Amino acid sequence: MSEVATNAPASVAGSAYTRRERALIIAAAVSGWGMEYFDLVILSLVAGDVGKTFGVSTAAVGAVFTAQLAATAVGGVLFGPLADRFGRRRVLTWTIWIFAIGTGLGALAPNFGLFVVCRMIAGIGIGGEWAIGFALLNEAWSPKRRGLAGGAVQAAIWPAYAIGIFVAGAVPNWRWAFAIGALPALAAIAIRLACPESKQWLELQRVRAEGGTTAAREPATAGLALLFRKNALKMVVLGTIVVFGAQYSYYVYSSWMPTFLKTGLHLGSGPTQTVLYVSAAISLVSYVAAGAAGDAWGRRKALLAFASVQLVAFIAFAVLIATGASTGAVIAMYFVISFGLGYFAVFGTWFGELFATPIRATGSSFCYSVGRGIASFGPGVVGLLAARYGLGGGISTGLFAVALMMITALFLADRSGRAITSVE
Repeated sequence: MSEVATNAPASVAGSAYTRRERALIIAAAVSGWGMEYFDLVILSLVAGDVGKTFGVSTAAVGAVFTAQLAATAVGGVLFGPLADRFGRRRVLTWTIWIFAIGTGLGALAPNFGLFVVCRMIAGIGIGGEWAIGFALLNEAWSPKRRGLAGGAVQAAIWPAYAIGIFVAGAVPNWRWAFAIGALPALAAIAIRLACPESKQWLELQRVRAEGGTTAAREPATAGLALLFRKNALKMVVLGTIVVFGAQYSYYVYSSWMPTFLKTGLHLGSGPTQTVLYVSAAISLVSYVAAGAAGDAWGRRKALLAFASVQLVAFIAFAVLIATGASTGAVIAMYFVISFGLGYFAVFGTWFGELFATPIRATGSSFCYSVGRGIASFGPGVVGLLAARYGLGGGISTGLFAVALMMITALFLADRSGRAITSVE
């Protein structure tokens, strides 16, 4: 049962949107998430050059990743409530402007300290974008195909990653790569002009203005306070833990795998890049498949199915590393781990269906961004463990995070395929 449940009849549902409106909304969600991921990944692709320019160690550059990811938690807590108060479309454009401007300013940073500040500004914007884009998508999309649409949005990671690799290799220095990262500001203008606002959110504002029902009379400024009410609090805590497990497992292997392939498996730059491309392509297929599975089986079952694949693969990866298995076997298991990542495509629709319209962006954004922010220490844990167990051993800790995610997901409500209305 929703935390703001009411006996009021449904007033606006996804069926109220035209095909063109849905196309514009999914385009906004795909472009927003793709641009966000490009912004996140570009630093990892030019980290060495950044360190040389500012004369800092690899560890110092690594700390920028942590600071940036921690800032996403701030952005999630800040922008989710704003989207529930001022509208999905408006605040979505704010988040894109902020991370684009932060990235662009980073290209001009005269010293390392200001560069870190710029990355944290970008992180704040990044933290708000994901949940807002998915809130808008969930409200507009047909319940029967909502998961597939979410999988398509999540799959935007692959072209964003490919563009990032191309840009990092094509520009004369890293500053140009960050300057290009400012271009999403133009896309934000297009989204603001062309993308429709959520009809459920607009209807909620009308009902509020007229005095509405008990749920609608909740003040728009209540924001985070509504998440700490009894029914919502359980979903928030469980959702945040689920995301933490997923993000930790992702960060420990994605952040260090390029280095492990080169130093642990002794691959050259060309083969390493090929392995990373193949891994990303496998994940793309997995995201779409998991989104479709969420529609057919429900969000929880889809997540558990793909997470089970990844858990087994992580265990096998750890055994292969410990026994000194062949390079081909280790890489093959890395590809299976990448396929298991499909469960990330489930989060956007699952959380959007959990929370009611007045707190949809607030709840989704809190769970995803705070879970991601807490998981930001994962790469540091691997670095510490690598001294004793090697990078492969450190990366293998991801299996514990996957297990935690799966266990917690068993207790998180699943409201797959429900109609999303303005007042629930």
